[in-house]
Amino acid sequence: MKITPNKILYINLGPDNKWRKDCIYTDNTIRLGHIEVSHQLCLECKSKNKWSEVEEELKKYFTKNKVVKRCKQISNFYVSDENTLWITIFEKKLWWCFANTDITERSDSTKERTVIGRWSCNNILGEPLELEYLNEKIQKSRLPPAIYEFKHPQEILEAINTREYQKIKNNFLEDYPELKNEIEEVLIKRIKRVQQIVLKIKNKYNNCCQFENCGFRFMKNNGGFYSEAHHLNLLSHEGSQDENNVVILCPNHHRMLHYAQVEPIQDKENNKRLVKINGKDYFIIYK
Repeated sequence: MKITPNKILYINLGPDNKWRKDCIYTDNTIRLGHIEVSHQLCLECKSKNKWSEVEEELKKYFTKNKVVKRCKQISNFYVSDENTLWITIFEKKLWWCFANTDITERSDSTKERTVIGRWSCNNILGEPLELEYLNEKIQKSRLPPAIYEFKHPQEILEAINTREYQKIKNNFLEDYPELKNEIEEVLIKRIKRVQQIVLKIKNKYNNCCQFENCGFRFMKNNGGFYSEAHHLNLLSHEGSQDENNVVILCPNHHRMLHYAQVEPIQDKENNKRLVKINGKDYFIIYK
């Protein structure tokens, strides 16, 4: 099931991120410092929907500019509802969760909310959200302290919801038409088996079509590049999952391989592979 939050907040989970391991693996919480402001005062400001008293308390410790930022972080932590998506980066992965609205104060005066379910570092297909495979806007985002509203929410949602899932599913069924009557659970498991390999090969070829003298790709509205993957020999027909059997193509050449008259594809020789389409010679180029 796709997630549809009303807001996405990045949380650092402590100075120098020192609480991340405990919050994610042990406590299953999100946690906020700002111990200079009491939990009771924050609750009172939340009930009145007025945070001026928190600002006055912060002025005892910080300059005006820092007061505004810190007050915003505190109010976000206290006011955000259960449909707010919380994210953080840990162990080179994107982690996400939703949190209950009840807030408690720990013995060290830090504040925490329990996570609904558990923290996750997987997308909805169960694949790890490793930073190296995510959109560049996510990888290159500068992540300031404590809490802030993430600047690229669409990229986060696309990563978690697998932005290309329906496209992958459709292309997968075209390559494996005999699976069309199988149940969704089986289909998802089979997609998961090949998707990670495809992502690595797309990265190697920079999403450029491998047909000789083509190299076409185009930029999507999220800043990433679009390409399609094709299995030369079906897995169901004993085709392998390695790079020799997966090619990265532009949409035009991909459709040609599906719908034109294609003769048996030749073995790779000198980093080229001959493909005859409608009687014309084409070459797939390998690095």
